[in-house]
Amino acid sequence: MSILKHPAVNILFISFMSAIYSFIFIFTAGHMEFASMLSHSKTLNSAFWNGWSDFLKSGNMKFIGYLIIGLTVVIVVFILLKRTKQYDEYQVSILAKSLLVAGILSILMIPFLLIMLLSDPNYSTETIFLFAMIQWVGVLVSYLFFVVRF
Repeated sequence: MSILKHPAVNILFISFMSAIYSFIFIFTAGHMEFASMLSHSKTLNSAFWNGWSDFLKSGNMKFIGYLIIGLTVVIVVFILLKRTKQYDEYQVSILAKSLLVAGILSILMIPFLLIMLLSDPNYSTETIFLFAMIQWVGVLVSYLFFVVRF
């Protein structure tokens, strides 16, 4: 975990992963093929899933991509303004634990998403995008608290 001591490594990691997530959210927003993969409205009797599916169909995912870019820019600015020296062991421990939790959650979700796709593909695309949004925005918000606090 000594690699996490360097603020430049954190900037590169957060920026690279945010670029991938924001590209996915912005590129697929309003894309015709992506919209055809979404479930037809009112397939489930769930206001939440029908609302989330309508949100995705209307191309509003691009705003989530812009939110990811904005949070990343704020994090990078805070790192550049506040950190000119390496993180200490306590800070690296907190950062490593938060990244470890995010990684474990991602690894655990893969079999559940696969089972969901194989058993009933309705709303699976919506579920995957909801998980991706919660996972990465959660990482960015927790990282922002970390950067502001330390």
